[in-house]
Amino acid sequence: MNLGREAKGYIWVAPMTIVLLLTTLVPVVYILGLGFFENYLPTGRVIWAGLANYRETLSDPLFYKVLGNTAVYVIFSVLLHLAIGLFLAVFLDKRNRFAVLSSGLRVVFIIPWLLSWSVASSIWLLILNPSGVLNSILIGLGLLEDKVAWFGSPDFAMVWIILITAWKAFPFYMMLIYAALTTIPEELYESASIDGANLVQKFYYVSFQSILPTMLTLGVLDIIWSIRQYDIFALTTGGGPLDSTRTLSLHVYSTAFENLRFGLASSQGIMIMLISSLISVFYIRLYSRAEG
Repeated sequence: MNLGREAKGYIWVAPMTIVLLLTTLVPVVYILGLGFFENYLPTGRVIWAGLANYRETLSDPLFYKVLGNTAVYVIFSVLLHLAIGLFLAVFLDKRNRFAVLSSGLRVVFIIPWLLSWSVASSIWLLILNPSGVLNSILIGLGLLEDKVAWFGSPDFAMVWIILITAWKAFPFYMMLIYAALTTIPEELYESASIDGANLVQKFYYVSFQSILPTMLTLGVLDIIWSIRQYDIFALTTGGGPLDSTRTLSLHVYSTAFENLRFGLASSQGIMIMLISSLISVFYIRLYSRAEG
């Protein structure tokens, strides 16, 4: 039996395609369906609810607070990741005067990324607890009169979580942006110098414009990852105090595994998926323009 090259290719990829469909499409379809049922675990009953779960979610004031918390976390986390990553990538670039320090600093900067979220959270819990290092230093310098429960304050909890996230994740963005910078031909900088461009103009018109597609890709991926972020919130504040750090992922987990309402949690999960999908569509259009 003689098969064409194209047919053989389909045969080779068929097993993995089937596995991917079973592990991605089937769970998504199941969650979509579950969102239309009232599934309360203690009663063991599964009752058709139609759009009731979605109506309940959209009429719940807590959902909008959670949505706002998530937006604040996502916006500032992504901006810090990209800003710190870009600054350090440019600083470490082999073309600048600090290139001799590049290798050693890259090793130092990558350390936070190597830590798991549980380890990173434990370190910062020790630093930020009322009897921790930060309060001791600030009181010793006379900047504080009394101990502050940083994670126990609605005014400070989200700020610290954003800063911890930036500290933990910036090396990933730094290294990818640095890798993009190394692919820029030296001739472009030489041409810019001949045309009389200064350092700022070289950075904007050569460096930044060349790595813009990479920045857009990282930005959108970071938005999606940040929307789904669960670990740092569960390990530090648990969504408190007063729901000031309760985000979408934590809200869905609480609905499903604390309140045991899996149908309602599924509808909330679908909303997260829709938000991520809209962001992805926006990214594809933005990326196409940048490439064009």
